[in-house]
Amino acid sequence: MGIRTLFIAPYRGLKELATVLGKQQSDLELLIEEADLSAAIPVLNAYKDQGIQFIISRGGTAKIIKQYTDIPVVEVHLSGYDMLRTLTLIKDYKMKVHLIGFPNLCNGILSVANLLNIHLEYTMIEQEAEVKNAVKEAYENGAQVILGDTITVNTAESFGLQGMIMTSGREAVLEAFQQVKHLHWAVEQTKRNHSIYQALLNDINDGIAIFLESGEITYANSAFSQAVYSDKRPVIGTSIFQLPKEFGLDAFDFHPSHRDLVIQGESYHLTTDQFGHLGITYYYIKLSKVITDESSVKVSSDQAPNTSFAQFVTHSEQMKLLIGQAKSLSQTNEPIIISGEKGVGKTFLASTIHREREKGPHSFLHVTIVEESDHTVSEISSSLQQIEKGTVYIKGLELLSDPVQKNVWNLIEVNRGIRFIFGFDLDRHALETKLLDDFQDVNFLNIPPLRERTEDLEELIRIFIMQYNTRYGKQLVGIKEDFLQQFFSYDWPGNVTELKAVVKKMVNASEGDFIDYHLQRFLPVGTGKATSIDFTKTLEEIEKDIILQVLKEENMNQTAAAKRLGINRTTLWRKIK
Repeated sequence: MGIRTLFIAPYRGLKELATVLGKQQSDLELLIEEADLSAAIPVLNAYKDQGIQFIISRGGTAKIIKQYTDIPVVEVHLSGYDMLRTLTLIKDYKMKVHLIGFPNLCNGILSVANLLNIHLEYTMIEQEAEVKNAVKEAYENGAQVILGDTITVNTAESFGLQGMIMTSGREAVLEAFQQVKHLHWAVEQTKRNHSIYQALLNDINDGIAIFLESGEITYANSAFSQAVYSDKRPVIGTSIFQLPKEFGLDAFDFHPSHRDLVIQGESYHLTTDQFGHLGITYYYIKLSKVITDESSVKVSSDQAPNTSFAQFVTHSEQMKLLIGQAKSLSQTNEPIIISGEKGVGKTFLASTIHREREKGPHSFLHVTIVEESDHTVSEISSSLQQIEKGTVYIKGLELLSDPVQKNVWNLIEVNRGIRFIFGFDLDRHALETKLLDDFQDVNFLNIPPLRERTEDLEELIRIFIMQYNTRYGKQLVGIKEDFLQQFFSYDWPGNVTELKAVVKKMVNASEGDFIDYHLQRFLPVGTGKATSIDFTKTLEEIEKDIILQVLKEENMNQTAAAKRLGINRTTLWRKIK
């Protein structure tokens, strides 16, 4: 029986790193949870009578835990290796970086930065309450990337800035394990006393929420949470009176009721009723989706994500010009057309334009036209009733005939309080034959494909490495130069979306300090440079050529080639002999 130790990680990457390293130990029983700062207190309470002997945590979270327990607390420190990795990653950043943190964080990183002759602007804080003002001041001074701890990064992202957590690496975690003779991992178990019925309720299509007479929601299944909030924010513990106004529950009288309503553009039948259990009266809401095949418009409505122009990489002249135009247009209420290939970031730009002007809780309505029907305009008009002020982002306008496009234009004319943005995967020349003349003079923004803005490529890669370092508990500092050049020779047909997905796979697969994989390994077979496969051959011959091509790309490594092709080595050898 190992030493029973509770590991409370302030961010997911540290939790995952602790889980991996804990597997290598046999003398510790690890219980790993994720909670930041004061959120760690409920975790402590949950394990109060569980025989915990040691607690491991980091930074401000460890400091708070010490105030609420007599159990010895060991801190995961930020090692010199961690500081060097972070500074190596940011030293070539062209975006403005600002460090915010407590003295124990700032002093170390500033000392190492000074030794490396890296200038780093910083703000030292003493209390958690100072974080918001520090981030705000850095934002006003032109900072684009905020370096700090979990709470600092979360606050930075609420301002629409890039956030980079100073992550602790394997050396620091192993040192903490050694202090408590603790390197054993315990899998967090799903609470068994309700796992069966919760799994069942989460598997049904109807949304269900259970609440008390006070209005406090004690349970909500996945279907209910997804129906109510597109961002899947927590519902349990909130009040039914905080649900969207479409529910009409301000004067709920707790009597059984049945009615129809529309939430986020979807039609539902609402049922409310009550039941008794162990002497307590419970109430519930059931949402049953109304299925219809007639809708030609899909609508989603919620607050736009936290985006800002500071998040755009603009080293290329095309992007500098584009963002300059977008900033100017964001201060007007004129209609805007955003065009560009799939994956360039049209929705992201539309959201940013919305956020730049609409500082309050105004809605961002996303309307997708699937096809033209007799109800298209009325469905769009109906969706506009969900918002009084905000932005409507419409995709698929080119699918409509001229008369229907004219009716959509009339909606713009009578809804002057709403900003309309239209997104297209077509270029301006192609749109000239698809759009009504009224739309030809609308303000036009074209996002260039990634292959035409290669000056931005390396910075985008760094940003995605930073994001996935935190997610996967890695400390990668970049891509080796030989492998980096492959990114510039690839056309990126899926643009930024494809690049982000590829970097995600690479970070997840990498174990060292640098990514050193061939790009082709993470692309679908047949993409990239043209192959010499002759498609006039028989199917068996083509299959053999494809296998040989993949073998060549994997430097004749049969194991790697077989894994990429989804077959075993025996099958691979049989097909090429």
